[in-house]
Amino acid sequence: MSIEIDKLRDFIFEYISKYRETYDNFTSLPPKGAGYPRHSISPFLNSEAFEVILAEDGVVINEVANEPEHQWYIAGGPAFKVDLEPTKTPKEVTKFIDDNGLTGKPIGIYRIVPKEHIPSSVWKGKIKNVSYQKTAVNDDLNVSLHLKQVKTNLKNLICHMTFGAYGIVLDPHLPDTTTAFGEPYIIEKMGFFPADLNNRCFFNYIEIYGQSSFEAWDKRIINLRVKNDLRRDFAKTLSNPDGDKGGSISMGATNQWVENYTNRLGKLKQAIDDFKNVLLFQSHETEDVFHKLIEKHPILLDVYGSCESKPQLHYPADELSPIGKTYVEPDFIVIYADQSYKLVELERASKKVATKQGQPRAEVGQAAFQTAEWVHYIREHYNQIKTRYPGIHTKCQTSLIMSRSTQSSFNNVADINRYKEMIIQQYTIDEFLTYDDLFDRACTAYTVLTGLSPHGI
Repeated sequence: MSIEIDKLRDFIFEYISKYRETYDNFTSLPPKGAGYPRHSISPFLNSEAFEVILAEDGVVINEVANEPEHQWYIAGGPAFKVDLEPTKTPKEVTKFIDDNGLTGKPIGIYRIVPKEHIPSSVWKGKIKNVSYQKTAVNDDLNVSLHLKQVKTNLKNLICHMTFGAYGIVLDPHLPDTTTAFGEPYIIEKMGFFPADLNNRCFFNYIEIYGQSSFEAWDKRIINLRVKNDLRRDFAKTLSNPDGDKGGSISMGATNQWVENYTNRLGKLKQAIDDFKNVLLFQSHETEDVFHKLIEKHPILLDVYGSCESKPQLHYPADELSPIGKTYVEPDFIVIYADQSYKLVELERASKKVATKQGQPRAEVGQAAFQTAEWVHYIREHYNQIKTRYPGIHTKCQTSLIMSRSTQSSFNNVADINRYKEMIIQQYTIDEFLTYDDLFDRACTAYTVLTGLSPHGI
């Protein structure tokens, strides 16, 4: 028996509420939670509207979101363009692509042509046989559901929503009644449009389910579905924390825990390799080389927090710093899930640390002074940044990274580690590292996680 549209509405509202509650537990620090980083892993956390369509044998949940700002349907995509022979692409589009030197080059648009006739309603993307339509609002969640019920099967519905790309041109192997409960076909950041541009649709996030039965949408399975979906969403996000994969399509259940964990380690291995090359061939250059390296691989700086590069902390309009600055700027701020922070200053790897007499060189003091500027700013002007960095005035550490762990850099001091401890005490900083220290930390993390040395691969 198919679920009623009102029951489906109640299920989705309760699912979103439970998803957010469980996410808070996942991201809370032990012992309350699991300590996961607070990444934006799903639209169910923050999105305010979803389109929900109940078909005869399936359900579609589509996030209502803005299209990309660029003309993705001209170039950039990622998108499927449904076309005919001869092409229906407007001449002005072809001319634009040619004028910009893009003809014959990858532009993120995948042209697909059917072998059979495409009905007019499909070509125009008109959803037919709508028997019910209503918007439901949950004020507690700040979420609206635009509900529709259609008297058609799931395959026909998706065919119309994708202008024939799915169903007439391609066989996407959509889920059906034999698919396990709670295993959706998911499309993310992917567009569809007919070549004549009479319509278009960009799916920021859409879930397609192959069941409409009451059993598949029974509230008693919400807890199980939420826990499974959170693990799936965290695995996907943590394998690609920079969010640079573009569009994606997933077809039901996957072994993402295995695949994505390996991918994450692969990113760490690549970061280590890049770091090694910089140390070998570019360590004499300015600190900007290392800044760009860490921007590309923030996991090198810290595996637990997210990194923000060169944040500008501005003084009030009528005030300057004690030495006349309008703002101070750490190289990085590391932001942790428990609202604690680390401010990082990078200096050249070629700078030496100790003089011949054994005292810290002036460059060390100059760099440490910059960290003192940040701490002073936070203490004096927390109100300027409390929305951006809540709690930073009570839980903030400073880190200075410079030089190499070589005898020449430290002028042959007997114990480099003990000397670094003295620097920490003298300049009241929380951490003093060389770039070799940072490299060794990354290698140790890789070895602990895999049992393999990154140098032996």
